[in-house]
Amino acid sequence: MLRWLLAMAMFVWVWQAVADEDPACQAKIGLNDHYTPEALLSIAATCRVPEVAELFFNRAHHLRMLEKYERFERSLLHFGDRDHRAYIEAYRIHIGLAEAFATERLQRQDKQALRQLNRIYDESAEIAEMRFRGYDLIADRLERNYQL
Repeated sequence: MLRWLLAMAMFVWVWQAVADEDPACQAKIGLNDHYTPEALLSIAATCRVPEVAELFFNRAHHLRMLEKYERFERSLLHFGDRDHRAYIEAYRIHIGLAEAFATERLQRQDKQALRQLNRIYDESAEIAEMRFRGYDLIADRLERNYQL
């Protein structure tokens, strides 16, 4: 009887823990275009695995940076300043390739692959920010150091 009660208590505890987590945290972790940054942040807040939560946070940050860069680019083009579209597209493509190559390993929720993808997000965001601020020499050095 005691075993049965313990088994039921464990089942209820596990079921409640899984119910609190967003289903996206448990599903295939591929990047989905229909998520907004706010939706990704709310998913990140519910994920129990820290690497998965950080990945959703990084995706939200990536989308926000792209929005910021595109708004900034439109304002610069209005004033006839230099064109940063190549930097925006390079950043977008780099993240897309990193996501594409990591997809197979992420389906199994390999923590090392998650950490590596999160590192790529962080490093790419830092380089993109340096380039957009006009610090191309620093960005070049960071690329060499990160071996991107």
